[in-house]
Amino acid sequence: MGYLSGTGLEESIVSAENVIAALRSRKSQAEIALIKDAIQTTAKIYQDTFDYAKPGVSEKQLADFMQFQLDVHHVEPAWEMEHCPIVNAGTQSAFGHVGPTDMAIKPGQLLHIDFGVKQAGYCSDIQRLAYFLAPGESTPPQAVQQGFSTIVNAIQASVQAMKPGLPGKAIDKIARDIVVRASGREYMHATGHHLGRLAHDGAGILGPEWEKYGETPNYILEAGHVYTVEPSLVLEDYGMIALEENVLVTPDGAEFLSDPQTELIVKFS
Repeated sequence: MGYLSGTGLEESIVSAENVIAALRSRKSQAEIALIKDAIQTTAKIYQDTFDYAKPGVSEKQLADFMQFQLDVHHVEPAWEMEHCPIVNAGTQSAFGHVGPTDMAIKPGQLLHIDFGVKQAGYCSDIQRLAYFLAPGESTPPQAVQQGFSTIVNAIQASVQAMKPGLPGKAIDKIARDIVVRASGREYMHATGHHLGRLAHDGAGILGPEWEKYGETPNYILEAGHVYTVEPSLVLEDYGMIALEENVLVTPDGAEFLSDPQTELIVKFS
């Protein structure tokens, strides 16, 4: 606009945002197949990771294990290596896009992991959750079970409601309302984002109309869009409860690309 100042052409400039957003957001069948492949690799790494995890293992040790698996499977991290994975062991761990620490897994607390891979140029982005039983416990505490069920219900309800023609903010509201009614607290992030060549791809989000998100919550869902769905809540005595699934919008609704976690992983200490 600076170069064109005074030429009379300033009003002739039209943003290409809508064109580029549509190009990056609409996934072809070949792209969807590549995203599925990345998701399957991620599931394998998660399985090995939870077999490895036990009390005394630190967030950094767990992250090192998962990053070694990247080499084993000949894939890359879906985002910056410094915090891929994000690992939250218990109540004192900093939530958000932060690197792992020396904090160790403890009995009676939750282990939350946010991780994805880039495989053949396409990404996965999945969160999983486990609880480590404290001495004398045979099942997780009721608060943990209820919190986990809340997040599962929020994800399931959101995905069932997803269909072409709805704005992202409508899906966000469904998940957000379920979490707020159950916990009394609102999570301070969007419910989901596009997934593709980047972990955060495309333009629109499944998010609220907050200033920081601009117009992105008003973008309309279309068949061929791939989104994450990732509501969360925090239990002060146990840690972070969050799951993240990868979902494809279809002409008639939506379907999970990742096998959704509907049962809490329970580990004996």
